[in-house]
Amino acid sequence: MTFSATSCHMDCPPVKPSTRRKRGVVAVIFRDAKLLVIRRALTVTAPGKLCLPGGGIEKGESEEQALVREMEEELAIRVTPVQLCYRSVTSWGTNLAWWYAELHEQEHPTANPAEVADVFWMSREEVRIANDLLPSLPPFLVAWERGEIGLDCDWC
Repeated sequence: MTFSATSCHMDCPPVKPSTRRKRGVVAVIFRDAKLLVIRRALTVTAPGKLCLPGGGIEKGESEEQALVREMEEELAIRVTPVQLCYRSVTSWGTNLAWWYAELHEQEHPTANPAEVADVFWMSREEVRIANDLLPSLPPFLVAWERGEIGLDCDWC
């Protein structure tokens, strides 16, 4: 359901920032036909789960800026956002923007232990059979396999 500015009467109270849904960004990064996957640290939400790297979008920050910042904070890498490829909402109500990003060849992810327990480059089959996936990842993979996400890359 979408709302336009005209769908609310003038006497509607303004939406307070504290009632808005959280927003997050997810990085979709490939190298040598493998997808960058992390295992979340035990001290963060959904501890120990496998997922794509990402995090919250701060006030005043664009999705692209958040993506770049989060990759620097979590993995000490510089990325270039290329295109928004998917949107989803987590079971706890966070709006996620999934961005395909390029990782410069000389960059190698290094886990920030405060947020990331481990870093993996995984094939499609390895992700499919992995245990402990964060619940937001399988629907992304299904949408991609159905052709609903236009990523121009070979992921075997």
